[in-house]
Amino acid sequence: MQLDRKTAAYLLLSFLILAVAMYLRIAPLAAESFEGDELFSRRVALADARQGWDMVRQDLVHPPLYYFLLKGTIPAVDSVSPYGIRALSLAAAAGTIITILAIGLVTPALRIAALLAALLLALNKVHIFYSQQARSYAFYCFLVGLLLFWRVLAERYGARWGFWVSGSCLMSAIVWTHYVGALFCAACVCSMLVLPAPNWKARALPLASLSIAGLSFLPWFIPEIAVYRERAGLSVNLDWQGIPPLQNLKILFANYIGIPNFRGAVTVAFLVGAVLAGCAFLPVRGKENALDARLRNALGFIAIGPPVFLWLTTRWPLHLTLFGERHVLPAIIPALLLICFGLTRIAGPFGVFVLGAVVLCAFQIAPVYRDWPGPQRQPYAAIARDLDHTNLDLPAYTTWFYGIGETVNFYSHGSRKIEELPPAAQLPARFLLLYRPDEPREVKVVDPLLQRYSIASENYYSPPGSREFGTRVLLLTKR
Repeated sequence: MQLDRKTAAYLLLSFLILAVAMYLRIAPLAAESFEGDELFSRRVALADARQGWDMVRQDLVHPPLYYFLLKGTIPAVDSVSPYGIRALSLAAAAGTIITILAIGLVTPALRIAALLAALLLALNKVHIFYSQQARSYAFYCFLVGLLLFWRVLAERYGARWGFWVSGSCLMSAIVWTHYVGALFCAACVCSMLVLPAPNWKARALPLASLSIAGLSFLPWFIPEIAVYRERAGLSVNLDWQGIPPLQNLKILFANYIGIPNFRGAVTVAFLVGAVLAGCAFLPVRGKENALDARLRNALGFIAIGPPVFLWLTTRWPLHLTLFGERHVLPAIIPALLLICFGLTRIAGPFGVFVLGAVVLCAFQIAPVYRDWPGPQRQPYAAIARDLDHTNLDLPAYTTWFYGIGETVNFYSHGSRKIEELPPAAQLPARFLLLYRPDEPREVKVVDPLLQRYSIASENYYSPPGSREFGTRVLLLTKR
């Protein structure tokens, strides 16, 4: 089949955008040390199926689908390579970009917006960060992108039973990947229910697809209730997030645009995004295409509904500590599409659109360029390397074994053993201590020790872009 010039140009630009996206995610990856959660993913993937299932069940925070897909994709002999267990997330990131571009390919009204949205996501620092992690968030984002693509195709294939079966399967995969995915599924279905319905099937089928996905999740969810009760809810894993102020919701949406480094940048980025998204809902001259209106409403539901609803769960009477940028990361896809669609609605002359696109790209590039090439994560490999060459005869302890101890031990290959900090009475006269000085709970443990021990030497390790959030390594000698 011969392609017309516009389609060929679209595909060429799509390939270039995908190449940019993967370069930004892969080029700096060797400098990014694994984190505690990534090593947990690795342990699950390398365990046998029954043990891995139980590990995820006891962890409580995430359903198991991602971990078992990781099990099928992890190299048989996994070393300390920064790529092996992250390949699934990198592939999901590429899939997300491709999904956005596919939405534009099948929807002429969104074609230009989809190109720009895909480019903005390719440049987005937050999405780059999670694309480089062996955690479920990039895959979760990809699945919600597919859900949005499914929603776009509803007008074309909604009369076919296979369409609704595929929707049920997709929504099931989303909730089996992340609990908050249920909010995205519900938002997608709600965007269908608010439309005028030609018959009862138009309302019953979306609800049926959502219900089937919910029923498919019960075999995991019901047994998990007992674990939830045993572990006093989510407090062990998520209490550290606290109750977020409204500012956190504002920052979340601002990060979709990109936050440059100047005073008031959060507010500026938030307002740019809000104004352009609002412009997508402006009335147009003449009769608006009904399909355009339905797609616009769907984007609004899925982009705004889950983040706002999750933030509201932190208020009275629930006071849950569930709100976090990563839990609603997929909202960035419809948000960017809505923002770019709004720009196309108000741009008028092509030159004005290009200027707007350049500004949006500049907002995305600024935070990436500021810290390029990284690392963006704690340099645990560097800590292990330095410890391996100094004071090998001294015991080493940490106030946070899951995050610091396990990762440094991983990079030490057994030559250095970091252990959980024991009671003060059991401490030797000289030892190494690793802790996070920005974490009040750890400082509260370390401060009394500093009254009994002198600091013989110290080093501080942190990502260049987050100097205030690092790991302090002390050599302590008893006074």
